[in-house]
Amino acid sequence: MRTLWTVGLVAVVCLVASTASAEIYEIDYADYDVSLTDSKGVKTDLTDFGFWTGPNILVAKRGDAKVEIPFRLIKSLTIGKYLPVKGHSPATVTTKKGKTYTLQLERFEGQRYLGGKTDFGTMRLRLMQISSLTLTRLSHTSPSGRS
Repeated sequence: MRTLWTVGLVAVVCLVASTASAEIYEIDYADYDVSLTDSKGVKTDLTDFGFWTGPNILVAKRGDAKVEIPFRLIKSLTIGKYLPVKGHSPATVTTKKGKTYTLQLERFEGQRYLGGKTDFGTMRLRLMQISSLTLTRLSHTSPSGRS
């Protein structure tokens, strides 16, 4: 009886997990051409840009809620300096539809690496080291293997 209950519980957990991950699409692994300014004010244009691992989805807080915004919906992102007292960096996302949202990037999310290609080689930096980012176009739909 206990084994049957365990098998049923595992089946329910797998069903819930597969439903939750159904919102990540193949395009969320696509790479982008971007123009970014780092926290020291250095501007760089990159191709094949995205998170070093995982889908290109920004995870942030908006009020009390945690939001996940795919790069495919983002036009630009600005990130303020990390505020240790509050435990986050203020950020603003402008969507391709022109709407602007104020967010907070938690420290863990700010530590995630992004990278891409430049005219002078590859480049990698943490999200919290970006001051502003503008996604100019989709590079291609299959990841470039940034690892």
